[in-house]
Amino acid sequence: MLEVQPLGDAPVPDREGSAPRAAGRPYPKGYTAPPGMRAAIADAHRTRLPLTFALAVIDLASAVTATILAAWALLLSPLLVPVSAVLLVVAARQMRGLECLVHEASHFNWSRRRRRLNDGLAAVLAGGPTGATIASYRTSHLLHHGRFGTPDDPDRERYEELDLERVDRRSAWGLLRDVIVRLPRYEAGWFAAMKAQPHQVLIPVVATSAATGVLGHLVLGAAGGVLSGVCWLAGFFLVLPVLRFLGEADEHVYSDSDTVFDATITNLGRWQRLLLHPHNDGYHTVHHMWPGVPHHSIRKLHYLLLAGDPDGYARRLRHRTRLLEPPRHGVG
Repeated sequence: MLEVQPLGDAPVPDREGSAPRAAGRPYPKGYTAPPGMRAAIADAHRTRLPLTFALAVIDLASAVTATILAAWALLLSPLLVPVSAVLLVVAARQMRGLECLVHEASHFNWSRRRRRLNDGLAAVLAGGPTGATIASYRTSHLLHHGRFGTPDDPDRERYEELDLERVDRRSAWGLLRDVIVRLPRYEAGWFAAMKAQPHQVLIPVVATSAATGVLGHLVLGAAGGVLSGVCWLAGFFLVLPVLRFLGEADEHVYSDSDTVFDATITNLGRWQRLLLHPHNDGYHTVHHMWPGVPHHSIRKLHYLLLAGDPDGYARRLRHRTRLLEPPRHGVG
C-alpha cells in the first residue's frame, strides 16, 4: 500500500542520493528535454483559435443534441431507457470536453495574444455550460502548477482527502464501489476548488438547461422540452462527475514521487482518451512540463519526445493504457 508523504516542513529525501527537498517546497520539474528539441517545443506553443473555437461549438452542440435525443428516447418507450442512458453518457462526455477547454483557456491556450478574447469565448462556449468561471478556475489551477505537491496544491489536497491513490483498480466492481463512496465528498471539493459561490456555478448551468429545454420544446413539444432540460441537469450532476472523477484520479501519484515528471501520469488507453480525457487531456506529463502547449499540439509533442529522447522521456514516463491498472514506467 502507498503511504502519503507528510506535508509539514520535514525534509523529504530525493531520489538517487540527491539533497533532501523540504516538503513545503514545490516539487522540481524533474525533466529537461534534449537541446535539439527546443525548436519543436517552441513551435508546439502556437495557439490556433479557429480550431479551438470550432471544437467548443461542436462539443456544446453535440452535448445538447445528445440530451434532446435522450429525452426523445424516453418519450418513445420505457424500453428505450438504456438508449437514453447511453445518450446521457455521450452528452456528459461532450461536457467533459468543454471542461477540458476551460482548462485550456486557463493557460491562455485558446489565444495567447488576445487574452480577453481567450477568456470571453471560453466563458460563453465552455465555462457557462459547465458552471466554470474562467478567472476563478485559473486562480485554483495555477496553484496546482506553481505549488505542485505542497499544501497549497488543491489537487494534492483532494488526492489526500479522498485517498485517490488507493482507488481500487483490481476490478470494475471495486472501482465502481470506490467511486460511489467518494463521489459526494469529491463533488463538494470540486465546488470549493472552483473558487466560486454555488450560485455562480448553478445559474449558468440552469440557464443552459433551460436553453436546451427550449430547443427540445421546438423539436419534441412541451413534454419533450421539459424532459430535455431535466436530461441536461441529469447529465451534468449525475454522469459528468463520474467521468471527471475518473479522469482526475488518473493524473497523479504524489506519495512515491519527488518531481513533477515522476508524479504525473500519462493516460494512453483508447477509452481513457475517448471518454475521460478529451482533446488530448490524457497526455498529462507533457502538459505539466509545458502548460502552454495547446491541446492540438500536445499529442504530437509527446510522440516527438518518445522518438527524440528514448532514455530521458520514453523510459521514465509513467503511464496507463487501461483504467484498471496501476501506472507503469516506460513506453516502447
